[in-house]
Amino acid sequence: MEFYKILRQKKINEDTFCNLLDIQNYDYITGKNRNSFAIKYNPDTYNQLLDNNMVFKEYKSKAIQQLFVTNQKFLTMLSLSEIFNMKMVSCLFVEDKENMYLDEYEELSLDSVQDVVSRYDFNIKEVTYKTNSTKRTIVLQKNGVIGFDKGLTNSEYEKLLKFIDTLNFGLKVIGR
Repeated sequence: MEFYKILRQKKINEDTFCNLLDIQNYDYITGKNRNSFAIKYNPDTYNQLLDNNMVFKEYKSKAIQQLFVTNQKFLTMLSLSEIFNMKMVSCLFVEDKENMYLDEYEELSLDSVQDVVSRYDFNIKEVTYKTNSTKRTIVLQKNGVIGFDKGLTNSEYEKLLKFIDTLNFGLKVIGR
């Protein structure tokens, strides 16, 4: 599984922050919107990248924002999972150390997750999806890190990019 930190460039300049990532030889993926991207994530190398004065200066000047996934975003994305051709297979909560609160439900669903969130005032920490066709895993974490299995089909990869764009720019990406 590969992990990427989802980012968004707020200042729309002639050149994107990704040009600097190319110069730095840093692995990244871009969504359909050129200001929506995700860089290969490892906490140590990510911190080293931002410790570089030139990179950090560009990071600030281009107004790069890290994605943080709120309960509302998690729940919205769960409600749209069919559009992205994937299904939730697991959901973890920050406050649920034993992962037992969803066990009381017959089925893992958007409704069961919404119920736990509203009843216990829990925060979603991570949602794991499986793609409908190849059953590849995609994991979305609260800190804006997304992980996905290698071997996604072209169609699944395109849906993943649209998923990232939707997280960054909202429902207008998918025409809602």
